Amino acid sequence: MAAPLHFKPADYGYDVGELGNGAGRLFKPVTIEWSRPRDWNKDERAPVDEEYLEPGYLYAITRNHHRAKTRDTIVYIGITNNLDVRFNNHPKAREFADMRGPTGLSIGEIDFGSYRTAKTSGNRAAIEGLEHILIWTLWPTLFNDSKQMSLPKFKAPIAQAWHLTNIGYRFAGRMPREIVYPWMLIKPGRDRSDK
Repeated sequence: MAAPLHFKPADYGYDVGELGNGAGRLFKPVTIEWSRPRDWNKDERAPVDEEYLEPGYLYAITRNHHRAKTRDTIVYIGITNNLDVRFNNHPKAREFADMRGPTGLSIGEIDFGSYRTAKTSGNRAAIEGLEHILIWTLWPTLFNDSKQMSLPKFKAPIAQAWHLTNIGYRFAGRMPREIVYPWMLIKPGRDRSDK
């Protein structure tokens, strides 16, 4: 999608990292480190390593079928608190794995930095908010059944200004390096101040 015609980002007068709200940074920094997608073949268990045992992960399912003109197409974004159990009963993921051609599974490990409230056991809402932002950002190629045609939720604790940085695997450039959410676009009026 092209940038909206005649719109531009609102000028806050600061860099994202410098914007504060009195109690700290306005945009909470979060880093998601994506693993290289591991092949998930038909009738096989999901390729999940034992290193991902702690709760709270994002995951991306990719497809690379032989007729595709592009590589590493992200077809599904999801969250789970238990990666191993999640894929035992995930009909959409099984559907992709059973398709002809390579299916890959990439795990996104989330680092909330010093944002302590998101690190507690009740972090499901914060992670769900990040999932929704990624779905909203990547929607044209996704087969997610929900959260595509709605803005990420504006209720606590999801109603948070985020500065997401994606590191690790790049998905052939399909995963945005950074996402600043929410950011405002404005349509400037015609400046008639010069006489």
